[in-house]
Amino acid sequence: MPSIRHYLSIATPLDKLLVLLASLLVFIDWGNGLLWHTFGSSFGFSASIKLLLLLLLIYRGWQLNRQALHWPLALMLLMLPGPLYVLWLTGHHYGLADLQLISKSAALLVALAYFSELARQQPQAFLRWLDGVFAASFLLLFVNSLLGLAGYGGTAYQPMDEVAQPFLGVKGFFISTNELSGLLLVLSCWLLVRSWQALRWFYPLLSLAALSIAALLLTKTGLFGVLLLVLLIPILLTPRAYFYAKRQWLLGLGAILLGLLMLLLWHLSSVLQWVGIYDKLQFAYEQRGIMGIILSSRDYYLQRNFTLVAERYPEWLQLFGVGQGGLRLHLKKYFIELDLFDLLLFYGLAGGLLFALSFWRVFGLSAGALKKASAAGPVLLLNSLLLLVALLAGHVLTSGMLWLPWALINAALLAQQALPRALALTLLQTETGAADERSA
Repeated sequence: MPSIRHYLSIATPLDKLLVLLASLLVFIDWGNGLLWHTFGSSFGFSASIKLLLLLLLIYRGWQLNRQALHWPLALMLLMLPGPLYVLWLTGHHYGLADLQLISKSAALLVALAYFSELARQQPQAFLRWLDGVFAASFLLLFVNSLLGLAGYGGTAYQPMDEVAQPFLGVKGFFISTNELSGLLLVLSCWLLVRSWQALRWFYPLLSLAALSIAALLLTKTGLFGVLLLVLLIPILLTPRAYFYAKRQWLLGLGAILLGLLMLLLWHLSSVLQWVGIYDKLQFAYEQRGIMGIILSSRDYYLQRNFTLVAERYPEWLQLFGVGQGGLRLHLKKYFIELDLFDLLLFYGLAGGLLFALSFWRVFGLSAGALKKASAAGPVLLLNSLLLLVALLAGHVLTSGMLWLPWALINAALLAQQALPRALALTLLQTETGAADERSA
């Protein structure tokens, strides 16, 4: 069975470099935060490496799978005219920020185009490599949380004058709490799947570690997303025949779980106080009701930002977007933090199409693999969670940390689909070699 060392031995030097950079990207983000917390600046450490990686992915992806890159690259170009026009019109200094955000938003599709080909060509090696990379990355997140508890790095949230919050969460040396929550979902999903399939006794320990990290981050994305993954992945990976055979036992277990859920809801305020987010949620509810809790007041910024753009810019320019600069000139908080609406405001119709194309491709890949890839159900659940987060909390498609792991976990489904064929070819080659030896 070929290992990643075998894969690297037959890859081009450029492929070796791309795999190496992809292996280290979460560690690079952590190092970027370490520099920022230590010196007050990251000196462009992570941004420069990611730019190099993205350019190389485009170059190599165009050689291997150019058809998958036509639309992403075309939409990237169409996202430029509006921001460039506002830049020329006003002379602001935010053009680099737009280039970075456009690159981050399209990076998922670029990475997916390249790594999908690698997954098809070397499925066994790809899955082994992915297991190692995700396990090491998750371990880094766990150690980072321990460092955060010890007082190193930063808190997950800044203090609020209106809320007396005794615990502000920990994010360690990572910079963005929300992006770290999305990364935790992707890593946890794959490792929970592999643990349930091959190392089931480790599943509770891994679940506890993931939930602990999520609880320390104090984000709704992390807490509820990881909890859903922990509860639903075993169900998705269990054959239907098992449920039918054990239906009486499962009904009893379901009744117990329903009772525990009712007990949890009955004491929800105490649980939220214990976690440390009760005061913050109560303040949001008092200000804007239940939508204030769900959207964290993003509905207010949505209305305000769209109103400002409609009042200050012509309709034809709104179709192309006004860029980040078009809003930063007038607003201190110019991000709504809802990915679809941010991309629509900044980059117009092209930004909205890029959002739709990204989720269309990952949903098409995961839904199409349901009958052939064992991890397809959990990955489809993950993609659904990330779509919900993108629409309600943001920091998914516009995240600089999430795009590569998200592309890798979807590409892994192609590796799982190609695996039976790869095993058959390996067996055929073995039998052919044995026949040749007998003939000799």
